Amino acid sequence: MSEKGINKYNINNNSNIIGKLINYEEFYLIDNNNIIHKIILAQKEDRIIIQSNKYYASFNLTDILTLIPIHFICLKDFYNFFINIFKEKKIVINKIIINVEIQLEATLILKEKETHINIKLKYDKKNNDFNFIELYNKNALLNKEVIKLEKENDLLKNEIKKLKEIYKEIKGPQNLKELSQLTKDSYSDDVSDNTFTVFKSLQDFIFLVYATKNKSIICYDLIEQKKLIEIKNSHKDFITNFRHFLDKKNKIDIVMTISCSDRNIKLWNSLYWECILDLNDIYPEGFIYSSSFLSDNSDNYIVTSNYNYYNSPGFLKIYNFKGKLIKTIQASNENTSYIDTYFDGKNNYIITGNSNRVVAYNYEKNIEYKEYKDNYNNNHLSIIILKSENILKLIESCYDGKLRIWNFYSGELINKIQISNNWLYGICVWSENYLLVGCSDKTIKLMELKDGFISKNMKGHDNSVLTIKKLKHPKYGDCLLSQGYNEDQIRIWTLQ
Repeated sequence: MSEKGINKYNINNNSNIIGKLINYEEFYLIDNNNIIHKIILAQKEDRIIIQSNKYYASFNLTDILTLIPIHFICLKDFYNFFINIFKEKKIVINKIIINVEIQLEATLILKEKETHINIKLKYDKKNNDFNFIELYNKNALLNKEVIKLEKENDLLKNEIKKLKEIYKEIKGPQNLKELSQLTKDSYSDDVSDNTFTVFKSLQDFIFLVYATKNKSIICYDLIEQKKLIEIKNSHKDFITNFRHFLDKKNKIDIVMTISCSDRNIKLWNSLYWECILDLNDIYPEGFIYSSSFLSDNSDNYIVTSNYNYYNSPGFLKIYNFKGKLIKTIQASNENTSYIDTYFDGKNNYIITGNSNRVVAYNYEKNIEYKEYKDNYNNNHLSIIILKSENILKLIESCYDGKLRIWNFYSGELINKIQISNNWLYGICVWSENYLLVGCSDKTIKLMELKDGFISKNMKGHDNSVLTIKKLKHPKYGDCLLSQGYNEDQIRIWTLQ
């Protein structure tokens, strides 16, 4: 309560007001054992009054409740509280100097909650007196300052957020440029996504794992930019597909490798590069173009399907990491080029890209959950599940050059975007605003997801771009790795 809100009220020994007071106390300011000022504290029926020689102030219960928002307190309680502030009846001043201030503080405990009340007195040299200039709640002022700082902090956070968004746009994927060619010996098949895998290991390495034409597996350290290990003749035929899996149960990074023609899948412990599982001749006919990992509450699994040239009945097969066939799920006799899994917090789904449609299967119920089919008859070589604008979306690339976006749960076609007049391969999510798509015209196309606008064609590959993967590099920041068909280079694209 500042001086502007103080009501002046004169009290002295000759005043007839004294007789109307309920309580009356005198206190003294002392300098070198001499009484230099007297302070009177008094209570009337409707207010409390404080007076020095020439200055005085009064305040009522409404004024008090602005300091202490607890409505059961009465004027008498607060008067006694003031008595407590002046309880020694002496305020010792060693030396009076110009503009000296005295602050009296006491703690009032109400309902086990502390309230700190301060009285501020300021010395007036001209009148040789102390003026009661302010009565305030210390905690209330601190809280007010905290609230002010919190508001300022929120404003700063919003400004920082805006600046980050601007920075993202400035340093967005439109500025990606090819930095270098990491490999000179890699191999890639023309009907596969995931022709390599890249991941940060539990030991904080960043591994790039790829295949060579002599059927070797190469593990490449992306931080040191050097080969760490080569596993020669790791499969009987060309290795066409890689997947990484973090086994949380056993705390190891696992890499899956697939040999399409001999229908062989292997799992490798990437810490020692030991083969921990070798599955042979999973399907008697056709090829394996893609497989994936799946976990439930009890175990980890491999999910696979086949590219069924012979029009025989199709099955999804699920194996555990010991090589035991756990279950099969009836599928159509289509050719499956791509397979992945998705867990939405309740159910596990297996998603297949086939010769004329995309299908999601409910793993727990062993049934087809939803099909995503348009008027086409083309292979689908990459599928992603992305939550955008509060909708869970399935986005798939197709040989007809169109990118289709579906509502995952309803199966509704949300958008169909003509990306190219050529085939589409791998899809990569850069952010919630951007997708990158590999095309058979040797480009990577950057698409703005919201309106489907192609904002950049990234050139540099010599053939169809099959696989694109984003990673966070400790030196380069956000960057891309990409690989084209029958190219021996895996390329890195950076914003620097």
